[in-house]
Amino acid sequence: MARTLLALLLPLPMLFACAGGPDDGPSPYDDDYPVSGYDPLFQGAPNNDELPEEGKADAVYPAKFTDLLATQSSVKSQGSRGVCSIFATVALMEHLYLKEGSLPDPDFSEQYLQWSAKNEARGFPNTEGSNAQVNLRAISDFGIVAETAWPYERYKWSTSNDPACDGGENLPTKCYTNGEPPQAARDARKWQLPRGKWLNSKPRSIKGHLTGNKTAVVVGMTFFYQAWNHRASALPVNTEYWRRGIVLYPNAKDKELSLAKRAGHAIVIVGWDDDLEVPTLDETGAVIKDADGNPVVEKGFWIFKNSWGTGSFGVDNPNGDGYGYLSMKYVEEYGTAYVSDVPTVALHETCDDGVDDDHDGAIDCDDSDCATAAICTATPEIRTYTATPAVAIPDNDPAGVTSTIAVTDAGTVGSLKVTVGITHSYQGDLRVALRHGDQTVVLHDRTGGSADDLQTTFAPTGLDGQALAGDWVLEVSDNAAVDTGTLDSWQLEIVTR
Repeated sequence: MARTLLALLLPLPMLFACAGGPDDGPSPYDDDYPVSGYDPLFQGAPNNDELPEEGKADAVYPAKFTDLLATQSSVKSQGSRGVCSIFATVALMEHLYLKEGSLPDPDFSEQYLQWSAKNEARGFPNTEGSNAQVNLRAISDFGIVAETAWPYERYKWSTSNDPACDGGENLPTKCYTNGEPPQAARDARKWQLPRGKWLNSKPRSIKGHLTGNKTAVVVGMTFFYQAWNHRASALPVNTEYWRRGIVLYPNAKDKELSLAKRAGHAIVIVGWDDDLEVPTLDETGAVIKDADGNPVVEKGFWIFKNSWGTGSFGVDNPNGDGYGYLSMKYVEEYGTAYVSDVPTVALHETCDDGVDDDHDGAIDCDDSDCATAAICTATPEIRTYTATPAVAIPDNDPAGVTSTIAVTDAGTVGSLKVTVGITHSYQGDLRVALRHGDQTVVLHDRTGGSADDLQTTFAPTGLDGQALAGDWVLEVSDNAAVDTGTLDSWQLEIVTR
């Protein structure tokens, strides 16, 4: 017997009218469940009759397919920005990396992909939207970074960020990308996927891909507000269906009103349920019944992952908070499908960068991959360098004084000790720091109160792994009036590796 939504066993489902139609402007609710521009989602997409069908005509598929749920990353939220295709593509990418298996918890940067799709792949530079084809081209040709290198910003730029971002149309690209990547993102490793391709959106083709390739499918589609039970709908919507993530095939009135203000949305299909039956609704939100008074049901739904976060849409979906059921007929008629493949990942440990490059929990020489690396097998050597500047420290002057030890020896810093000899009548006035290359570590920062002098050995961290050669600069400043002193001497003791 086919499964039926709980609503069949209850009186008429609870309905609520929307707080305002599309012409009333956005509400706080809509800010958290945004849709995207229509045109970018469909640009370059072929019709189904131009695409081969991937599934065989005589193929027999199971009534329910949920195998791919185990290889999905967590549900994310696109916040108030209309970048659903970016989130759907990154969700696909994380799924494909989970299938590959080298990264235990892949988490890639939607923020970076939005920038790359517009600046590197040259797609839709003067609008917020995009599509899976352009997104996958950016990932394939240029790669994107991990989320930590450029975390997602849930609000798009406004005039408070840049005067040019005034909310109009055809704004500078920076307004849609929230500026340029930070240097950390530019320098970070770029992760890639194989080139993607369009897929026929008929049920047989999508089922054939899901079961044959065992990978998910990105779908971009026309957005029908009542079908999605979205509060921007001018028609009544169903809270039970929203909480279950139920998206029906749109009725005629929903089509008429939604197409008058056309928008789009993108999701990731991860499975299906052929037996699920859901009562259909008319434009008033009432259950449609046949001549015998029985509910007319829709049957055949894709299981999909959305990008509206958790705790609301799909909160009661049995496949997970933030997932939903999407009409197969809806996707076939109003959707485009795009796919990629599992990447080939070659991870190796770089033995002197302080990073777990191969994501196995061990760093540099602690990683077994570095067991025979010269930097890890070399016999440690202790090198000592001394300076005796005997220079007065300016009173109450944050600029202070510096003393430099120029090291010409080759090697890599393992551990470090710094001994300072400072004559001064009030330790609490002093700030002492050591600079090497582009790294600075603070050794003493105005502690010690009224104690005299600073004759101390420090063991700072943060400089290990750097090249030994170069200038080592001690910076000493007096940051309060009256008490004075002298930088007499200082010494470096470095264990190289």
